[in-house]
Amino acid sequence: MKTKTLLLAIAAMMTLGVSAQSDYSNYLNKAMEKLDAGDCSAAKKLYNVYKELSKDTIISFEALIEDCGNDTIKTYAVGDKIFIKKDIYKVAYVEDGGKHGFAVCEIGSDTLKSEYLSQRLIPTWSEFLCIAENNKILKLEGQYWTSRADGSYTSGNYYYIFGLNGLSSGPAHKYTKYGILLTYRF
Repeated sequence: MKTKTLLLAIAAMMTLGVSAQSDYSNYLNKAMEKLDAGDCSAAKKLYNVYKELSKDTIISFEALIEDCGNDTIKTYAVGDKIFIKKDIYKVAYVEDGGKHGFAVCEIGSDTLKSEYLSQRLIPTWSEFLCIAENNKILKLEGQYWTSRADGSYTSGNYYYIFGLNGLSSGPAHKYTKYGILLTYRF
């Protein structure tokens, strides 16, 4: 009986260890806390641990770390261009005097890929409302994927598209091709 109990305890600990190892978001959350507290060095260290363990990078978080402690934060206006790696993004929305907001990069038409959603690269519905408000400057046309899931379908394969310049908005199957706007938040 003791052997059975010991084996069950070992199996339970291994299961907990495996699940704990696959979720590294606690490092990212701690890095955000340190960033909010102004501890740039600790935030960078925690983010690097998260990045190494999860094999994931979050470009917008890296930009926040880069700006941490910098008293001369760059400001933007709607329509400004930002170069992120090799891509050109247009600033779509600003607040706090242009210090914060988001920019978008139109990459063409495609299905809604899970990595776009998991890395939070697709604009939210609220962000699309800001894009629509500033679209006279941005000059975007078409129907684009949002990160908003449609809960009325149980399959989990339906997300909302947002139509700009009078085009319709509504749910669509994620394997249908619509426009993709990648989002960079600053």
